[in-house]
Amino acid sequence: MNIVKALNFQTPAVVAVIGCGGKSSFIKLLAESYASVKKVLISTTTKMFPLNVKNVDCRGALNSKTGKLEALPTAELVELIPKYDIILLEADGSRGLPCKGWFENEPVVPEFSTHTIGIIDINAVGKSATSETVLNLPQFLRLTGLRENEKITAEALQNMVCAPAGMFKNSVGSKILLVNQAEGKVAEIAAEQLLLKIKEEYPGFFSKLLYGSVRKNIFSEV
Repeated sequence: MNIVKALNFQTPAVVAVIGCGGKSSFIKLLAESYASVKKVLISTTTKMFPLNVKNVDCRGALNSKTGKLEALPTAELVELIPKYDIILLEADGSRGLPCKGWFENEPVVPEFSTHTIGIIDINAVGKSATSETVLNLPQFLRLTGLRENEKITAEALQNMVCAPAGMFKNSVGSKILLVNQAEGKVAEIAAEQLLLKIKEEYPGFFSKLLYGSVRKNIFSEV
C-alpha cells in the first residue's frame, strides 16, 4: 500500500517526524501525496533544507549562511496550525547518518503534535558503530549496549528506538514507527522480523508499525 493508505490520517494533523534514515524524503513524499486534496505545511522545530513541493507551503526562519530553515517561534507556528489540514514538522536531525543517540532535549517534538513518526534505516544493521555511522556516538552506545566499532544489530536498533532514553522519549500523540529502505526480500524480512519483535515486547506502545520504501512509496504493516 502507499503512504496515504498506510497512515490513514484523520485531519487536522500535526505530524512530528523524528529519527534517522530519510526524514526529509519521507516528509516530501507525504506532502506530495496529500497536496492535491489537503492544505499542507512543511516546517521544522530544528533545522532543515527547504523542500520544494508543488502546492505546499514550506516555512521557517531562513539562515542565509547555511541555506537552512530554522525553527519559527512557537507562537508563530501555533498561529499557522488552523490554516492547514496537515502540518509536517522535521523535529530531529541526524546529519544524514543512519543511527543516533539523543540528548535530553532531543527530539524536539511540540506538545501540540497529534502524531510522532520515527524513521529508521534497516540498512544500518551490519554497519560498524562509529562516528561515521552514528550521530552522538556515546549516547548511542549507552542506549544499545554496543561498544565502539561493534556491528550494529537488529537488537541495537530496537534499543535505539524503544529504550526510555531513546528515539521516542519526547514523543507526543500517536506513535508510529517506520522501517525504511526495506527493498528486496532480505531487507523486507529483516524489517518485518524487527517490527514483530518490537510489537511483542512493547505491546500497545505504537499505534502503527510499518516497513517499506519511501523511495518506492510501498509499505506494509505488521
